[in-house]
Amino acid sequence: MNDLSTDVDRLLELLEAEERLYAELRTALQAEQSCLVNLEADGLDEAVRQKETLVTEARVLEEGRRALVTRLGAAAGAPDARTLTALCDALGPQSAPLRDAQLRLRGLVAAVRELLDVNASFAGEAMGQVQATLTLLGRLAPLDATYRPDGAGSSSSGRILR
Repeated sequence: MNDLSTDVDRLLELLEAEERLYAELRTALQAEQSCLVNLEADGLDEAVRQKETLVTEARVLEEGRRALVTRLGAAAGAPDARTLTALCDALGPQSAPLRDAQLRLRGLVAAVRELLDVNASFAGEAMGQVQATLTLLGRLAPLDATYRPDGAGSSSSGRILR
């Protein structure tokens, strides 16, 4: 049972690391949102880089958590316990700290998902505005925008001036 207790402690540490990481990701997404709203390209670039780094770290932590949950499930006599919820059910009262960590992590994941959705909406809206601007500019361009062999344009006016 000592190995089981040690592994539970390791899992708690891993869940706490995931919690810290998701809190950082939430902060990065909030910064990204601010940059999207304020049209700050440099800040947006930095926020995206930070977000990518955190997502990579989250994948590594998740893989470690899954492996540890599987090992703990087998040690607790529940080899089919492949999720944290199933593991907590198998561990019984000993799982209370794990359930608490799981609840905190679920809350953070929900907040991160919401921010991702909002940011995607902002980005989609911004791209729509860029597309509309490009379409408008395209209408202002000359109808026969071609060039002569000497490089001079063959048309001097756009549709808006006709």
